[in-house]
Amino acid sequence: MAVAQSYDFQQQVRDMQANVDLILTKAPVLFGLIGTGDALSQTKFEWQNDYLNSDTAVVKTAAAADASEIELGEGEARKFTENALVQNGLEVLRVTKVDEAAEKITVQRGYDATTPEAIEAGADLKVISRPRPEGESVFRKNEINDRIVSFNYSQIFTRYASVSRTQQQVNTYGVADELDYQVNLRLQEMVREINNSLIYGRKYQGSDQQPRTSGGLFAFAQEQGSASTDFGGKEITAKGLNDAIEETFKRGGRVNTILCAPNVSRQITKLAGDTIRTTRGEGQVGYQIMSFMSDLPGGAVSQVVVDQNMPKDRAVLLNLDNIKARYLTSIYDQDATEPGADYFARVIRGELGFEIKNAKESVAILSGISKTVS
Repeated sequence: MAVAQSYDFQQQVRDMQANVDLILTKAPVLFGLIGTGDALSQTKFEWQNDYLNSDTAVVKTAAAADASEIELGEGEARKFTENALVQNGLEVLRVTKVDEAAEKITVQRGYDATTPEAIEAGADLKVISRPRPEGESVFRKNEINDRIVSFNYSQIFTRYASVSRTQQQVNTYGVADELDYQVNLRLQEMVREINNSLIYGRKYQGSDQQPRTSGGLFAFAQEQGSASTDFGGKEITAKGLNDAIEETFKRGGRVNTILCAPNVSRQITKLAGDTIRTTRGEGQVGYQIMSFMSDLPGGAVSQVVVDQNMPKDRAVLLNLDNIKARYLTSIYDQDATEPGADYFARVIRGELGFEIKNAKESVAILSGISKTVS
């Protein structure tokens, strides 16, 4: 029998996105849930964060019911304006002076005959409104700051598949084309690597000695100071989840997804009452998704997504709408057979990076979670 000298798609450069999409419907990983952003035109790309300004500030030092000066946490004073009305329990305060440098406000206690109440360290003060006088000629700028620009780098992902000419010629049960079969196995490995980079990747611009890499969730959470909760080696609790979700809300963001390993998912399943709902998404073959109902007003819902690539002692709260894959080149494969070689080969390539908006406001890291389930 003559040895095959070519294969059916040897001269083709094939777009593999349809194959990637098929893999992702069967593999429960974060990469399969995020959207696709605008195509890239360069290896470094930027985006603007667009979070809502928070209307809640944290008190740094306890204040008695008759105290007129209130010390606030770092960066909190800028949330207030003169004449702002502020809620403290059932008491309403009126702000008479804002000192951003000293991170404190001067207030009129017991405004409009409300009863003054002591303020504990770490308590939340909520801005009711920021009324402005009639005929105002000087307008106050945004109470927080300008939209922050974030950036990341694209990363080249590649895999190589080859089979001998003999292997390509031999009929294998259930395999119509051995090389194409091997290409799809390597493609599954590439998808796994892309998903790991989305979670753990570190942002690096590249050099002659070291290739460019794209930053992932943990990198942006660290860089931007995302909220964090340490469970101290214990199992996850509804209170811990609620506190973390509330913290993102106070920062002006929101979360809609809890990303975790199977052991953490089982711990969440144990939570009692009406906090857990089980759902199933059509077309998501590999996903068994639960929903966690928080105790915030309106009952914010976070879907629980199990990803085997997540560490057992951590979970991530995030807003999936803020995460996008952005491609410089789509994933494709092409011939890589050397002239005269006794094999056929294909190389699979793609270059993309991750856009992770509002990491400070819409990501929370849960750490120190028990690796076992009681």
